[in-house]
Amino acid sequence: MTKKILMAGGLHWNSPSQVGSHHIAKGFANRGWDVGFLSDPISPLHLLHGINQELKDRWKVYQAGGRLEYNKKIWCYVPAAFFTPNNRAFLRSAWLQRNWNILTIPPIARKIKQNGFDHVDILYLCNANDLYLLKKIQHNKSVYRIADFNSGLPKSTPASRSAEKDIASSVDLVLYTARNLEDYVNSLNPKKSLYFPNGVDYQHFANGSRMFPQEFEQINKPIALYVGAMFDWFDFELINLAAQKLPEISFVLIGRDDMAKKRLLELPNIHILGSKPFDELPAYIHNADVGLIPFDINNHPELLNSVNPLKLYEYLACGLPVISVGWKELQTMNTPAILYKDLDEFTTKIRETCAQGKVHQQELTAYASQHDWGMQVDILINEFNFN
Repeated sequence: MTKKILMAGGLHWNSPSQVGSHHIAKGFANRGWDVGFLSDPISPLHLLHGINQELKDRWKVYQAGGRLEYNKKIWCYVPAAFFTPNNRAFLRSAWLQRNWNILTIPPIARKIKQNGFDHVDILYLCNANDLYLLKKIQHNKSVYRIADFNSGLPKSTPASRSAEKDIASSVDLVLYTARNLEDYVNSLNPKKSLYFPNGVDYQHFANGSRMFPQEFEQINKPIALYVGAMFDWFDFELINLAAQKLPEISFVLIGRDDMAKKRLLELPNIHILGSKPFDELPAYIHNADVGLIPFDINNHPELLNSVNPLKLYEYLACGLPVISVGWKELQTMNTPAILYKDLDEFTTKIRETCAQGKVHQQELTAYASQHDWGMQVDILINEFNFN
């Protein structure tokens, strides 16, 4: 009989940001498992922020009653509820944190059962909103994955922290992506925990498209590229100053750009391209000259010291040299990334790396190949003896 895993993954399946849960889902599907993938719910209150493309995409999946994705190997669904947990007014209540699922239309438990995931071999959670699934879904094994210092995130509330502690102490295994998270994980009193760093879809990036992106035709080389989220912990000021010091370098940024458009200067060598589909990212990375990880470690040390960066592996899989600020997890990973401490080091290393060219590509790709997501999934399967 085919084994089943139900995953509550946070971001919706077709989000431009493909995070660890997406890749783990693909890894299980590739190994013949039936995979159910639930994303965070939508509610009428999302309309207060406007109808953006992401909300449209999530609504379509909800309206369709779910979809079969990844060559019909993965059933994905976006629940909808009257109210959902949020760090705002009454939405941060303990009752809503634990009971929002009973406000879903149609009832989420019924939808899960209709699609055959009410009894699974593994129940996988990565969000405090998903506590209800431990009671609603029959499961042989359960796992909770912690990819960030959740208590330090803006969305954290006393109710979400309490729910997370209940999840972590109830599941069979807690996974954590950064060694700096170990004390945090232990404070949640897990039955068992395992260091489980991020990885990369190596073939997707290493053998992805190398076609020169049309947008790059209007951008001068060399290109210093950033791909990923840009929120408060992104060092916008560093990019502004570096772009002024290095007018010959084009700084290209790909990802959700709401904050970037407000905080980055309108300079001729700063190019904000917005989000791109995951399938298109290799082409941008292969045609850049250096990959950047410019995080604001000085103002967000607690959060960033617990980050194991997906983008590092993705850059390296494309043979792209990486320049990154140094933080605790990165310093223990023995990566080929070039680390900087301040603006002068940042600009000097960008200039030197671009002048040198991609001379150590084999070393970079070799490092990335050792961190393929498939290997991580095999570790998890072996941990539960589902061989």
